[in-house]
Amino acid sequence: MIPTFPAFKVVDVSDRDAVEAYTRLHPPYSDFDFTSLWSWDTNSQRMISDLNGNLVVRFTDYGTGGPFFSFLGTNEVEQTTRTLIEYAKENNMSPVLRLIPEETAKLMQAPLFVVEEDRDNFDYIYSVAELAVLCGQKFNVRRHMAQRFSREHPEARFELVDPSDAIIEEYAMSIMHEWEADKQFKDHNRYELENEKLAIKRVFDAVTSLKLVVSGIFVNDVMSAFSIDEIVPDRYCMGHFWKADMKYKGIYDFHAQQIALYLQANQMTYWNWEQDLGVKGLRKTKLSYRPSHFLKKYKISMPYRYKTLRTRDGLYPTGKMAQ
Repeated sequence: MIPTFPAFKVVDVSDRDAVEAYTRLHPPYSDFDFTSLWSWDTNSQRMISDLNGNLVVRFTDYGTGGPFFSFLGTNEVEQTTRTLIEYAKENNMSPVLRLIPEETAKLMQAPLFVVEEDRDNFDYIYSVAELAVLCGQKFNVRRHMAQRFSREHPEARFELVDPSDAIIEEYAMSIMHEWEADKQFKDHNRYELENEKLAIKRVFDAVTSLKLVVSGIFVNDVMSAFSIDEIVPDRYCMGHFWKADMKYKGIYDFHAQQIALYLQANQMTYWNWEQDLGVKGLRKTKLSYRPSHFLKKYKISMPYRYKTLRTRDGLYPTGKMAQ
């Protein structure tokens, strides 16, 4: 059971049903997806609470581990926002709410709040039907790379794999190690790389409690790419982790198309590839696959310091003070 604010609990794998009671009412924002929320909690510091019927999350930053607050929901939005910002200040945390979904941000009125697009955290949403065929000029590069891989590796095959199989986990962690070595001195920081590796390990360790679609590309009977995805409501698929041996040119393109074909056969419409976190190379790659649209997220803050009146129902502004 999720406690009522200001009480919090650490996110546990047993909280799936409770969290999904909130998330199923909203578009599938990646950060609030249970598998993402839980797997990235590599230090057991992410916490959840309920405030006014909204899901409040004390997140940890993907790249730094620093804590911040967000919430999912559209109930009493202004009061919920004020309460969380004041609580953050009282606890020496950032007074900026992050990862706020667009439908929530639209309910916040200026000048009481400063609402800023958080481009680095927009979720990339792709058409499954488009990625399954890669037709047209806009997919020229991706289509040619997928065809190159098929031509150079005719023996390669796509398979759904059993993530509870220790050999599959061993393959996946080996691919992750090779990928990490390639990225180590590029545009990924050390904490981010280590955190992602731990998150993937958490998924494999708790796979029986999760609802995942895990696939691989096998070259000469060796798994050389893996993807961890999840079927979520409203004909969406959530793409959690995706890594490949970079020595095989076009392997990502081939794998993406094969997954899309599988999703299309299972009546999926959209595929969420999550955000780019401001990583230039990742942004360039994700844009090159031509997203259908974005699930936008926002940063919310208060432009002034407010005197507040604490009541039984929450915090209410009573006047402005000079900054």
